[in-house]
Amino acid sequence: MQRHYRLTPLEYWIEDMYKRIQITQPSQLGIFEIAQKLNVWVYFMEMGSQAMDRNGVYSICINRRISPQEQWEDFLHELCHVLRHSGNQVEMSDEFMDMQEVEANAFQLYAAIPYSMFKQLELPQTQHEIIDLLAVEFRVTHALAQRRLEQIQRRVLQGIMDQAIRNKMDADMRKYDAVNWSAATHTIMNQLSDQLRRKGVH
Repeated sequence: MQRHYRLTPLEYWIEDMYKRIQITQPSQLGIFEIAQKLNVWVYFMEMGSQAMDRNGVYSICINRRISPQEQWEDFLHELCHVLRHSGNQVEMSDEFMDMQEVEANAFQLYAAIPYSMFKQLELPQTQHEIIDLLAVEFRVTHALAQRRLEQIQRRVLQGIMDQAIRNKMDADMRKYDAVNWSAATHTIMNQLSDQLRRKGVH
């Protein structure tokens, strides 16, 4: 599975960030651990989760009425806005805000279950058991664990298909390599070369 999975540029960015702040194990993934390392203030309030930038001081407000797993997932979504989308969203076009939301959703999946940590796990046999394991190991909701697992499986399948296409193209190219020609093909190609030389075509 590992050799067929390809990280996206955003995944590389997140993996590099975690490496920089020395987050290497699922047990280190948590709101306070990451907020402290990244100098982000976190508040728990009875309101929808959101990120704020006050003169370069970044804060994330988390809805205190939701589960710890949902709070962690909301934190990661808002953390993407803090780290990659600082600015006043009120002044942005709807299209640009939509693009930021798409990236924040992807960031949430990658940061909640980083592939570098996922590939270290010993996975059980069934899809249901793997989702249970991811939910417990990474302290996320089953819904997020399922989305991330399905995403990884799609990427692996795409990697396998891409490799098969590359292998087929390589095999096709080898057919045209003179080293692999049959004796009859060599004879025909030599005759063709002689004819072209006689006509003055080099």
